[in-house]
Amino acid sequence: MIIKHLSSYGLYIYAVVLMISFLGLSPIYILDEAKFAEAAREMYVSGNYIAPYFNGNLFVDKPPFQYFMSVLGFKIFGVNAFGARFFSAIFGLLTLIITLRFCNDFWNKKTSQYVGVIFLSSFFLLQQFQLATPDPYLIFFCTAALFSFYRFHVYQRKLDLFFFYLLLGFGVLAKGPIAIALPGVSVGFFILLSGQIKKTFNYYPVLGLCLTLIIASPWFWMVHQQTDGAWTEGFFMVHNFSRFSGAMEGHGGVFLITWGYVLLGLLPFSFFLPQTLILAYKKRMQPHILFSTIVSAVFIIFFSISSTKLPNYTMPCYPFLILLMADYFYTQKDQGQAKWTIINTLLIALISILLCFLPLLLVNEVAAFDKTPNISWWLVPTAIGSLIACYWHIKQRFNNWFFVMGSSWNLLFIILFVIIYPTLNSYNPVSQVTEKIGKDRTFIVYKRMDPAFPFNYQRTFDVFYTPKAVKAHLNANPNTYLMTNIRDSKDLDTIANLELKMQQKSPFEYHITKVYQLKKE
Repeated sequence: MIIKHLSSYGLYIYAVVLMISFLGLSPIYILDEAKFAEAAREMYVSGNYIAPYFNGNLFVDKPPFQYFMSVLGFKIFGVNAFGARFFSAIFGLLTLIITLRFCNDFWNKKTSQYVGVIFLSSFFLLQQFQLATPDPYLIFFCTAALFSFYRFHVYQRKLDLFFFYLLLGFGVLAKGPIAIALPGVSVGFFILLSGQIKKTFNYYPVLGLCLTLIIASPWFWMVHQQTDGAWTEGFFMVHNFSRFSGAMEGHGGVFLITWGYVLLGLLPFSFFLPQTLILAYKKRMQPHILFSTIVSAVFIIFFSISSTKLPNYTMPCYPFLILLMADYFYTQKDQGQAKWTIINTLLIALISILLCFLPLLLVNEVAAFDKTPNISWWLVPTAIGSLIACYWHIKQRFNNWFFVMGSSWNLLFIILFVIIYPTLNSYNPVSQVTEKIGKDRTFIVYKRMDPAFPFNYQRTFDVFYTPKAVKAHLNANPNTYLMTNIRDSKDLDTIANLELKMQQKSPFEYHITKVYQLKKE
C-alpha cells in the first residue's frame, strides 16, 4: 500500500522515481519507437532540424516535436535509449501534475488522491510515457489545452484562453491536425450543451486559430519547401486521411475494439467505467463533470468510427476519464459498499490471475516465452495483491480495497520494466545478432529489416531490392552480412553460396530476421 501513505509532495517524488528510473533498462525495439528514435538520431547527426529521415529516407509519419525532444535528450544524456525517452517521461509527469491540480481546483484535494492512484496504477498509460513516440506530447498538450479552456470558461481570464490556443499549436507540432480537431469538437459540444452558443465569439475562435497556426505553420511550410511537397503529401494524405478512411498496417476492426483499448489502457480501475459514466450522466449539470464527459466521449467515439485503430489513439482523453473515475470512487466511499458491485473487483482479480498464465498461452506466438519459462512467476504478486483487495472488499473496507488494488497494479508496472521487458528484449533480433555476429560487422539489407537496427547500431544501412544487386555487392564485399525480415525470402536462394548464418523471431512482432553471408571457400 505504498501509494496510500504518500503526501502530495511524496506522490510527486514517487512519480518522478517511477517514471524515470527504468527508461534505459530496455533497448529501443518496439516498431514505432524504433522509427521515431532513429529519425531523431538522424536529425541530430545531420543537423537538419526540418525534414526527418529514417535510414536515409524521408520519414513522413509525424511532425517534429518528439524528434526535437529526443535530440535534446541526446545532447544531455548521449545517443541512447534513456536520452531518447527522457522527455516523454517528463511530459508524463507534467500530465499527472496538471491533472492533480485541475482536480484540486474543481473537485477537491481528497478526490485528487484517487486521481493519483488511478493514474499511477494504469500501467498501460504509464508505459506510453516510457516510449520515444509523439503520443506523450500529444496527451500532455491536449490535456493542458483543454484544462486551460475550462479555466477560461470559469474564470474568464484571457491568459487561460491564450494558453489554450498556444498549447493546441504545440499539439499540432506533436502529431498533426488531430490536436486541433478533437479538442475543437469537444469545446464546441461543451459550449452548445452549456447553453453558451450565443457567446461563442467570446472565446475568440478566429484570433485563437491564428495563434495556433502561427505556432505550427512555420515548420510545416519549411518542410514542404525543403522536400518539394513530398513530406506534406505523405503526412496529410497517408497518415491522416488514409488512417481515418482505411485500416493501415492491419490495425483495423469493429468499433468495439476502441472500447477494449480504453479498458486495457486504464486497467485495473477501468472495470468501473460503466458505473463511472452512469454517475457522470447523473451529475451532468455540474460543468466540470459535463466537460470531462464530453471530452472523453468525443475522443472515444471518433476513434471508434475511424478505420485505423490503435491502443494509444484515445489516450489524450484518459486524464478526463481518470477524473471521472476518481469522482466516482470518492462519491461511493461515503455511500456504503452496497453501492458498488463485487463483480468488478472479481473481474480485476480474474484478469490478474489470467495474466500469470499468459506467457504459457502465448508460448507459440511470442518466441521468447519458451526460453523464459519462469517469467510467469513475476506476475504472481499482482494476482495476490488483487485477491487481497477482494478480501478487503468482503470486509467492506473501501480505502483498503482501493489502495491495495492500485498498489498491486503499480507493482506490475515496475516488474514489467525492471524484469520482464528487459528479459524478453534479450531475445529480440537486434540483441541476438549483436551477441552472435557482432555490432561492428558490415551489413546490407534485402528489401526490409527490423527497424530497431539503425538506432541500436547508430548507423544507416544500404538496402537492395533485387537478388542480382545483392549478389553483385556480396561478391565485391565477401565479408559483408546480408539481413532481411521479409516473410518470403526464397528469391535469395538464387544467389550461389549464400549461407544462412542465423535467424531470430521478434518477441513482439510476427517477422523473423534472417542473416546471411557468402560461404568461405
